[in-house]
Amino acid sequence: MSKKSLVFTTSLLFLILGFILNSFLIQSSNLHKTAKEDLADVLSYKNRFLDGEEWVPLEGEETIKGFNYTDQKIELNLFFGSSFVQKERQDLLLKNIKAAEQNMQFQCLLILALFFFYSLILAGLYFKYKPPSILLIGILSWSIVCLHAGLFTPMLEIAAIERDLNLGDITIEKEVLGVNVDFTVHKKFEGDIYFYYQSKSIVQLIQLLFQQGNLLVGFSILLFSVVFPLIKTLLMISFVFRPQIVHQKWFKNVVLNLSKWSMADVFVVAIFLGFLAFQNLQVGIGTQSNLSVGLYFFFSYCMLSILSSMLAKVPTEAAPIESKNRGY
Repeated sequence: MSKKSLVFTTSLLFLILGFILNSFLIQSSNLHKTAKEDLADVLSYKNRFLDGEEWVPLEGEETIKGFNYTDQKIELNLFFGSSFVQKERQDLLLKNIKAAEQNMQFQCLLILALFFFYSLILAGLYFKYKPPSILLIGILSWSIVCLHAGLFTPMLEIAAIERDLNLGDITIEKEVLGVNVDFTVHKKFEGDIYFYYQSKSIVQLIQLLFQQGNLLVGFSILLFSVVFPLIKTLLMISFVFRPQIVHQKWFKNVVLNLSKWSMADVFVVAIFLGFLAFQNLQVGIGTQSNLSVGLYFFFSYCMLSILSSMLAKVPTEAAPIESKNRGY
């Protein structure tokens, strides 16, 4: 087996294992997303306000002192809280989320371990055989795995949450049979109340934009985050198999034009974050945002893609002048 074939075989095995681990990571991220959506649905303001389990009369010293009768006036104080059934339901959902997060972390560690061992193997091959283009092949393999994970795993999650919402004292005054009744309700929603939750990957965002009729934004994200990266990756793969292609005019023009859009990937991330950050947010409600694993993978792809383009341009700059005069 030749030196280059050995590198290709190693890289192919790395890509196969990378896609397999990515599929498990995507599955784990979907389970985590589903668990968070279930929690947001159970703790949504509509469900919590209308759920009978949230309006269970509390028993204790305060409720004992909640009834007073003085001078033809009845003062009645009622204290409501969440039932144990509601709290157990929340605890179960939180356990599911925690388990999904741990599973995602484990999958990410496996992918990082795969990257590490692949790098060690490439380093060993380089010092022993010094095969050509081994660095570019390694960077391309890393970028392909990162792009796959970056497109199909969530990048950011946004939530509008109010914690420990206190409705205050709701007072109702009525006269019943000549007796004034002062009826006061005390209610505090312990824990979180979700007003909004959103977590999507780039592919899911593109699908949502097309479904909502936002064709321009959806097509822009599709072009810059999916089509352009795939074209750049295919060009780099072509360069690895046929290094002489770098002297052809069409290759130079395509690489040059794509290089002008190298920051478009970062621009896509900015659009993505802005879309989720300002979509359906309500004024006066606290918001929480957490970076998800997809953002790190997509950012890693952007850096690796720029680095691979720089490596592919080195032969072009060092090419002899007479090769340019051949009309390629």
